Amino acid sequence: MKMRKAQSSMEFVILTGFMVLAFLTFYIAIQSKMLEANRDNTENAVKQIENLVVNELKVAESVTDGYYREFDLPRRVNGMEYNVSIIAGVGDTPEIVTKYGNKERVYFVPQLYVDSGSTVGRGLNNISKNGGIILIRNMEP
Repeated sequence: MKMRKAQSSMEFVILTGFMVLAFLTFYIAIQSKMLEANRDNTENAVKQIENLVVNELKVAESVTDGYYREFDLPRRVNGMEYNVSIIAGVGDTPEIVTKYGNKERVYFVPQLYVDSGSTVGRGLNNISKNGGIILIRNMEP
């Protein structure tokens, strides 16, 4: 009779250990997928911000002098701080640099002349075109 109780106890411990291992494996897999999905959502949101700035530049390039427009960029991306800036690239080609977390995205804007004093950032921005030169100013302090 004692041998039977010991065997039942051992089977219970082995079964419980197996179930805990299966649960942990399942939990880790779900967490990994959620982390990947959150990372993808953040990257897509940053791409949308980048595309918004690029589209504003392309519209300003295509219209005549005297163009003025205000546009707004979100303050955070999925609860994460980010910075977007326009820097001088090779020749007259500006680069839009977006930094978020420990990542950085660079978009090369082809064949546009953007004033070297242009700044873009979170919050309210305005874009204008005078004398064939596009100027973007961030209106937030």
